[in-house]
Amino acid sequence: MKIALIAEHTAPLAAHRGEPTCGDSVHVASLSRHLAKLGHRVTVYARKSTSDPVGRSRMGRGVHAEILAAGPDRPLGEHEEADHTGAFATALTGALKDDAPDVVHALGWTSGLAALSAVHGAGGLGEVPVVQTFHSLNATEQRAGLPERPERVRLEAAIAGRADAVAVSSADLRFELARMGLPRHRVAVVPFGVDTDHFSVEGGAATEPWSPRRQDRTRVITVSGPASGGPERLIESMVRLPDAELLVVAAAPLEVALDEDARRLELLAKEAGVDDRVHLMGPVERKELPRLLRSADIFVSADRYDPYGGAVLEAMACGLPVVARAAGGPTGAVLDRTTGLLLRSARPDTLARAVRGMMNEATTRSAHGIAGADRARSRFTWQRVAAETERVYRTALPGGDGLPLAVGDDAH
Repeated sequence: MKIALIAEHTAPLAAHRGEPTCGDSVHVASLSRHLAKLGHRVTVYARKSTSDPVGRSRMGRGVHAEILAAGPDRPLGEHEEADHTGAFATALTGALKDDAPDVVHALGWTSGLAALSAVHGAGGLGEVPVVQTFHSLNATEQRAGLPERPERVRLEAAIAGRADAVAVSSADLRFELARMGLPRHRVAVVPFGVDTDHFSVEGGAATEPWSPRRQDRTRVITVSGPASGGPERLIESMVRLPDAELLVVAAAPLEVALDEDARRLELLAKEAGVDDRVHLMGPVERKELPRLLRSADIFVSADRYDPYGGAVLEAMACGLPVVARAAGGPTGAVLDRTTGLLLRSARPDTLARAVRGMMNEATTRSAHGIAGADRARSRFTWQRVAAETERVYRTALPGGDGLPLAVGDDAH
């Protein structure tokens, strides 16, 4: 098949090079590479937001990125996401008309708007099926305490209704779409993946350039954005964990010394009297991240909402037991009390109690790590995610019959 992956707000070339990027960028780079390994030709269409040039660039055998000019040449804030989607849709219409695909696959709601406009608008591609993937929905975000965005809720329901097939990354999202009126049989659960060749229990543990580890302390690690809420709660929980140290790794590009949220976290650690046990790091290149993860004893995800669960899967693949808030991607990745702990609340006292329990039970901690690595290898490889995505494409093509049982449906 000739596949067009529409990923408006991603940096596919940066992700392909292994640079720190967002979850959507990791997804599109990994998925496109493994779809190509299945024999397909893939083009990723994204809006120019980095120094990468406008136009077509090769990402690997069978995979190209097409960077389209639409709006400012920088990443957009959440409330700017849709401001330039009209311009992106116009550019996309011309690009798809010049290189018509067999299937169009949109990642995220603004990409879905652009894809439906390009296919069903003036581009004359009305027979090409559109597959829509949601990693998150505003309705589920609201339940996690994030702001309500009524216009986005309406548009997400409309996009799901118009798409020829819909994939979501968790059973929770499929349930939410059913509440919006989309029949469950029209939605496949295809989760986020992990590169288990790169993230694994094999290999050494890094110690530099961050502070050397104290052998008498348990190392807790998180990969998160400074403004996500998770690092703040973890720093506050360290007051109750005097025998632990915390390593906070930025999930996206930033300069810790200049970032206001990172500075706020440093001040919080100092005021709490735990700054000697809390280490804030900038983003780490993906080639180095497994060694950093393996240097820790416990991985914690305490963000208000994590739509992907990618960092959790990477930690599991490296053999770390996980403590995670049950919101978003981690709910499908972590098996409670088998690969780690899922918490309804991420209050500092709740986090401290869960982490302390793992610190005190070395046998249980080891068992969770072994089970997590096995689960990552058996359920969440990008090879399997690509195969399930291919099956969704085939159901959307003329003559396709019904969505398949996807990875997430039998993950438990």
